[in-house]
Amino acid sequence: MEYAFNMTNSPEMTSARIGRSTPRRRGFTLVELLVVIAIISLIIGFLIVSISSFRATAQLTECMSNQHQLQLGLVSWSQDNNGKFMSPASQEFPPGITNPNRDLFWVKSYNTGASVPRIRDTDLDGMKDETDQALIDGALYEYVGDLRAYQSPLDPTGRVRSYALNGFISDIPDNPNNAWGPTVDRISKIRNPSNTMYTIAEHDTGWQDNYNRGGWVVDVYTEWWKDFPAFWDPLDRLAMSFVDGSSRIITLANPKLNEVVNQHEIPVTEASQIDFDRFSSWLNPVK
Repeated sequence: MEYAFNMTNSPEMTSARIGRSTPRRRGFTLVELLVVIAIISLIIGFLIVSISSFRATAQLTECMSNQHQLQLGLVSWSQDNNGKFMSPASQEFPPGITNPNRDLFWVKSYNTGASVPRIRDTDLDGMKDETDQALIDGALYEYVGDLRAYQSPLDPTGRVRSYALNGFISDIPDNPNNAWGPTVDRISKIRNPSNTMYTIAEHDTGWQDNYNRGGWVVDVYTEWWKDFPAFWDPLDRLAMSFVDGSSRIITLANPKLNEVVNQHEIPVTEASQIDFDRFSSWLNPVK
């Protein structure tokens, strides 16, 4: 009688095989840990950039919505006033000085001596701060009824008003004797309403930091920057409204325009020419 033995299934052989073939478990190496940390850091970086970009876009959209609301009020006022534009002026006048055209001012930043001042002194250097009352007393407020519409969420200054009006469209324009560009006093005289800017965010600099004075203009004739847009968006974009009721977000041609145009009353240079031509076109009501 023959017997066959399966040695591979014997307890001794099984034990020996297990002892030889089962590897010992180990943790991550230092290099592997560093790679994982680097990947996680990269992902977090992308998320931070994406969240920041999304937040800026949302704020810019709200800024555009504010200007659309202002534009609707401005056009409604014109329809109630024989197609006339209200004045983009918002100048301060000393107490006691009268101006018969004040009823046409869209914002009334004057009369520091009133019991409820339109502007107030904020420091010993003569800087002044526009108040809510300046907006409420203006010709536009009755048609808007919301102080929040005057302030851009991108505005870092804390002012109550971030926006200015096209200085070339009014019978009381911010363009004395048409010195800087052509002016019209009625909506019917604008040749291209869909491409004629009505409102824009503006950040005056220097002594005007606390509020915008007058309309938004550039010198179309001699190519000088009189005013410039607010450079608040990190992606070099800004919002504007147009006379026809449209609003849009545009991107600056030169992402470093804020470094080139950093003060009022400077000539156009090669670095700012493209952007200047675009703004001139949007401002010009008879092009």
